[in-house]
Order: sequence, then C-alpha cells, then structure tokens
Amino acid sequence: MEERRGGMTWEQAYAQLERVRQALEASGDHSPEAARHILQARAQALARPLDPGPTATEVSDLLVFSLAGERYGIETAHVLETVPLRELTPVPCTPAIVLGVMNHRGRILPVLDLRRLLELPGQGVPPGSRVVAVVAGGMTFGILAEAVAGTAQVGTHDLAPPPASPTGNRRTLCKGVTGTMVAVLDLEALAQDPRIMANNGAG
Repeated sequence: MEERRGGMTWEQAYAQLERVRQALEASGDHSPEAARHILQARAQALARPLDPGPTATEVSDLLVFSLAGERYGIETAHVLETVPLRELTPVPCTPAIVLGVMNHRGRILPVLDLRRLLELPGQGVPPGSRVVAVVAGGMTFGILAEAVAGTAQVGTHDLAPPPASPTGNRRTLCKGVTGTMVAVLDLEALAQDPRIMANNGAG
C-alpha cells in the first residue's frame, strides 16, 4: 500500500523533487551546491511528520441522578448498579448523613443522604427513591437518589468550578459542573470525609 502525505504518494513526492532539480540545473541560476541545499531543504520538509492536531480531551462517562431538584453525576467506573430503595434499617450511633443500611446481594450496604453534606433541602426518603451502589476509597456504600436519569459523557477539561457554598462543602466534594448543569461528585473525597464515619463512642 502506498504511503500518502497530504494527498501525495512518496513516488509523486520524489518525482516532484526530481523535476525541481532538473529545472534548477537548466536555469543556471543556482550553482550545483546551492541546488543541492535547496533540494535537501525540500526533502526535509516533505519528511516532517504530520501535525497530529490538538490533543483529544479526556472524556468521562457519568451516571446522572437527581437529588433535591438538582442533578449530580458519578463516574461510572465507581458505580456497581442502581437498585430500588427498600427495607432500609436505621443504625444507632451513626452520623445523620447515614440513612441506614440495606441488604445488597447478601452484603450490608450503608446508604448515604448527600443532602446533609451538600446543604440541600429535604429530609426523609421520597417515594420511588433509588440507591446508587458505588465503590470508592476501598469502601462500598450507597447514595440516595430521587431518580436516575441515565448516563452522559463529559470532557474533563470542560468542567466549570462548582458553585460556592457557605461551608465550602460543594467545592470539596464536587470536581466541577458540566455545561448542562450536572455537578460531578468526587467519590474519593467523599469516601475520605470524616463526617460519614460512624461515631462508635456515642451512647
């Protein structure tokens, strides 16, 4: 298969160089040494690699869900599955962010209510709520979602800074906001937040 550069085969490129050489020699305007330098410069220009163009933006796949009338996204690499929220069991001595635990495929799954951390209105479990089971920071836990919208893609360089909040929680727990107003959660930061840890010393 012939290699092409900008629509020209190498055979055509060499033929063009030969025609230039012959034209230079016939004109007599350049010495053989000057003609040789010109041909070398043209050959180097032809051999220069093609411009690869701008680097492609890294794209992340998100699972988008709603909570308190706002939309949030979680990178699908962290998501195990989404399941209906049912048979939630409260657990004593846990922070308010922990709604309780549920059975997930034979394992106990703590379910978090991010409204507490993100300073969102609302309390209790809205009808039809779902749980997004995720893995982050070596932990498996669930996140309360009023509804799951589906998946979306976003360029990591296209994220705008998250909106400010009185305590700064949103900037800590969000990587940024997409052009369609989806706040992308930082699951690793959430998993390391001390406010989700159980208070074993509580009575």
